[in-house]
Amino acid sequence: MDRPGLLERLAEGYVLGDGGYLMGLRLRGFVEAGSMTPEVVAKYPQEVRKLTREFKEAGAEVLQTLTFFGTANMLEPAGLGDRAEEINRTACRIAREVAGGDALVAGNLNSPSIVSGDYDPADSAKRKRTRSWLDEQLPWIVDEGVDFLILETFSWLDEALVALELVADAGLERVVTVSMEREGRMTLDGFGPGECAARLVDAGADVVGINCLQRPAEILRSAAAMRKSVGVPICCQPSAWHSWWSNSKSEEPEDFAEFARAGMAAGIGYLGSCCGAGPEHVRAMAEAMGKLD
Repeated sequence: MDRPGLLERLAEGYVLGDGGYLMGLRLRGFVEAGSMTPEVVAKYPQEVRKLTREFKEAGAEVLQTLTFFGTANMLEPAGLGDRAEEINRTACRIAREVAGGDALVAGNLNSPSIVSGDYDPADSAKRKRTRSWLDEQLPWIVDEGVDFLILETFSWLDEALVALELVADAGLERVVTVSMEREGRMTLDGFGPGECAARLVDAGADVVGINCLQRPAEILRSAAAMRKSVGVPICCQPSAWHSWWSNSKSEEPEDFAEFARAGMAAGIGYLGSCCGAGPEHVRAMAEAMGKLD
């Protein structure tokens, strides 16, 4: 019997995602500060496998592939651009191995221009460049048998729409999340949560949401605004720690337990976490959501 897919699970209740891989591995000493690419998959695959297993054992029902920042252009500065396919496929295989027959595997794609910060919706060459980079990465992920795709950490709504158009023919359910970088909870091209959600749904997203950069309480306000704007399920994945936060204190697992309870009360179906959130945060959420015996 086939295991239920993401949309089927969301129709029946709440789904618990995993946590932040790169920041988690950085805190464990396996990723250098400032290096937010999956080169760790090539250097310490056993540590990637270990953390993935810890997320699952903590109660995560979705395991994301560590293909975040995995396009060839992102890996090139580390001298690994020519190993991009190997790294992406290895990351997918690790997630699939750990997921077993019950957890879902989410193929992760994200903004390939986020570090350079030079994306421009009015520049057709920049839009074409994003499409080209992701178009090369996509088959490496899809071919490895992921259960659905999650397009995340798009600070430009326009770039998220470019990515969503690219994956339209992949034959997989699509989760798309944006990140609010501008003051006032807006994307860099000036769209608020509700409008982002509506435009992404109109473009074919099955689940829409918001992730990264913000703490649980503040990011939940954006997710709630999305919930009011569209009829599809909402995904919300807050961060537990970023080094540039003015108050660098990390969020505690208890904060994520409260986030999970508040998220369910607000009707946010897919609740996960992002940078700085480890297995202990996921476990606290799992307990709050009644996912653990």
